Order: sequence, then C-alpha cells, then structure tokens
Amino acid sequence: MNKVLAALKDNKRFLITAHVNLEGDSLGSQLAMKELLKGMDKDAFILDSDAVPDHYRFLPNACDVCNDLNRHIEFDVAVVLDCPTLKRTGKVGDIIKESTKTILNIDHHVSNEQFGDINWVDSNASSAGEMVYRLFKALGVPLSKEAALYLYIAILTDTGSFNYDNTSSVTHEIVSELLGYGLDPAIVSERVYENRSIADLKLLGLALSSTEVNASGEVAYLEITRDMLKSTGADIMKSEGFVNYPRSIDKVKVAILFKEDAKNRDVINISFRAKGDVDVNKIASFFGGGGHMKASGCTIKGNLADAKKKVLSKVQEILRNNKR
Repeated sequence: MNKVLAALKDNKRFLITAHVNLEGDSLGSQLAMKELLKGMDKDAFILDSDAVPDHYRFLPNACDVCNDLNRHIEFDVAVVLDCPTLKRTGKVGDIIKESTKTILNIDHHVSNEQFGDINWVDSNASSAGEMVYRLFKALGVPLSKEAALYLYIAILTDTGSFNYDNTSSVTHEIVSELLGYGLDPAIVSERVYENRSIADLKLLGLALSSTEVNASGEVAYLEITRDMLKSTGADIMKSEGFVNYPRSIDKVKVAILFKEDAKNRDVINISFRAKGDVDVNKIASFFGGGGHMKASGCTIKGNLADAKKKVLSKVQEILRNNKR
C-alpha cells in the first residue's frame, strides 16, 4: 500500500478506469477515487469502455465518466480499479498501454494477474470501494457526502446487500461511518434495486422461464438471448442480479447465467454464483475469466449451445472433484 500512496502523492495527472459492463463497485470506486485525487489537488479523468448504466445515473457527477475512446489524453498514472486483468478494461487498455508511464492496479479479486507496475491486491477486501476508503484514511483526505455515497454503493452492491461471505465486521464498521454522512439507505436501495422498467421485468420473466437444473439438482442455469432482448426492449445492464435467482434454489451449489452478447454475435458472457465450498473462480479462470470463490465470470467465443456444453461439463468435473 505504501507504493500506492507514494504514486498518488508524487504524480499530478491521473487516468481512472475499471472493467467493462460497469456495476456498483467499479463505478462507485472510480467516482470516489476521483474525489480523493481532487481532494489532493490532482488532475483526474475517468475513461471507461462502457457508459454508466441508467440506474446509476442518479449519482452525483456520473456525467464525469467519459466514453470517448478516440480522445488523446496525456497522464502520469493509470489507476485501474476492480479489474483482475488489464484486458477487462476493454479498449481503454490499449490507450493505457500506448500512453501511460505507470499502471496502478487496485483490486480485490483473488484471480488478479498482477498486471500493474504497482499492484495492491487484497482478496480479503469486500470491494474495490473498501480499498479506496482506506486510501482516504491513509492520506488524511476528508470524505465528502458524495464520496461517502459512492463508497457505500460500491460496498453495498459487491457484498450483495451485505449477504455475501465477503461481508465482515470491518465492512459494517466502514458502512456505519459512511451512513453518518447523511445517506439514506432506503432511498439508495430503491434507486439501485427498484428502478426497473416493464421491459426489464419481462426480460426477467423470459430468463426465469429458461431455468434448468441438472439431474443431481446441484447446478441451475438460465439464459438471456438476443431474441429476448429484442422482443422485450430491455436493458441488458439490468440483468446484473439475475444469476442470484437460480442460486436461491434449494440444493443448488452452482448457478450460471449465460448471456448472448448484445454487440458481438460470437461472444457469450457467463456469470457464476456458488454456495457451500464450491470455488467458481476455478471454473471462470479455466475459461480465461475470474473473480471470487463465490462469484466469478468469463466470456466464451462461440454460440450459446456450445458454451453451455463446455461450461456445464467443467462444472460437473469440479463438483465431482469436490466429493473425492
């Protein structure tokens, strides 16, 4: 962490980015990092491959997130948040490789590839947001109400509303302090989780109707196809938590969501969730992805049927090995 602090103190211009398909932690930690650097009188610019999802546009300064990948930017340090690999930043990674002096990698994924010039990876942290919070404290930069909100949303969403096993007593202590800045958890939860359209609910219905369970009842999976998106007009970004529905089925150890990519016809995006002692990070890593023991993801090139066959075969292998 000392090298991280030195890099933040000793440089002036910073590019901030995170992984593609922004969610609460990647977005919240970026906005909080910009507040931190602003509090240190630094120049900071957020550049992401994807736009801010509609249900997070209520956040103050969400408009600061730029998606102009053709813009030439000169900076001293690239702060990459919540990314196990540089590839997960999408096209921003190419910009970083061409024009950065130093890559600062701040992440909490156990699968992180240590791709930075400076790496701070803490798999015990609940979220990247929690790590940014620790930087505020270490540098003595006061938290604003806006920064507290960004950090709260980062932690709230990446802990599954404090239901996942990455939630600790430290997590609750941090959240208790953040709420002291005048945040209303009921309003925040409503804005994040109860901001769906009719189209989004129809997509959920179609996805749930596709749910299947294997013969042992230990694996449940569902899918989202381009035809589903077309027929409902739904926002694919609102499907972020769909994988938790099959995870809730009794006896299920592994839940999987297969999504046909809305932009690339030969790409399948896959989300894994686990219960018990199953490590889905091993499954995701096998296919070039990664994440956490209980929550991971990957992408596979090919069609939906082939992706299902490959992934389900690997899941069965992992489950068999666990029983030995």
